[in-house]
Amino acid sequence: MTTLFANAVTLRGFLAKDVEAPSSDHIQNDSFAVLLLATVSGIWDLSTNEWTPRTDWHRVICPGPWFCGFTRGMRRGEYLEIEGELRALEQERGVVVAGERFSVSRDIYAVHAIRIRKLERPLVAVNTGEDG
Repeated sequence: MTTLFANAVTLRGFLAKDVEAPSSDHIQNDSFAVLLLATVSGIWDLSTNEWTPRTDWHRVICPGPWFCGFTRGMRRGEYLEIEGELRALEQERGVVVAGERFSVSRDIYAVHAIRIRKLERPLVAVNTGEDG
């Protein structure tokens, strides 16, 4: 039997900054930690024979007291694998046009973590081909 809907995200990358998590004496059942994870992808341009990298920044919400405790103390540069669901959060903000203020809503996307694993920092190796 196949599932009608699926919402699964797996990210592997480096923390772009230290984790934002409440201190242990402020953790409640509705507390959450926030991670900013950087992933890199890109394309190889055959006409110039150059790699064009692209870095994406992913906001990861880690809900609940367990995640707050687990992620607290994680620092920029740690290598992580995160599994979760993609969620859209509607955000209201004020915009001023020609001196008049308007309220505008937009969707902000974030991954809600289900599982986080700390990984060993990989050794970086570049395959330069046969001539390398």
